[in-house]
Amino acid sequence: MNHTVNTNKLRKDIMNVLTRIDDVKKLKLIFQQAEEIEEMNIVEDEQSLNIEDGIVEVREGVTLDQLLKEQNYKPINYQEFKSLTDEIEWEHSLEELLENLD
Repeated sequence: MNHTVNTNKLRKDIMNVLTRIDDVKKLKLIFQQAEEIEEMNIVEDEQSLNIEDGIVEVREGVTLDQLLKEQNYKPINYQEFKSLTDEIEWEHSLEELLENLD
């Protein structure tokens, strides 16, 4: 019951804030974020976490090839990797990054 009271109060508070906003762009942004949040699977508190959800079956005799196939592993060669990294726009030069290590 306490959770319902808190939820209802929070909804009312959110509605009060929303009714004071007249900017269409801000309201659209709030709406988009609310939809994204609604789609998320949010854990409300750590007590609702179940340790058993993290337990996986240990299998013996599994080969590396079997694991790679199960995980849909697709390796790339150096040239593919290099072309992907060349496309990254770095905010700082390598020299600047190295200077920050000192």
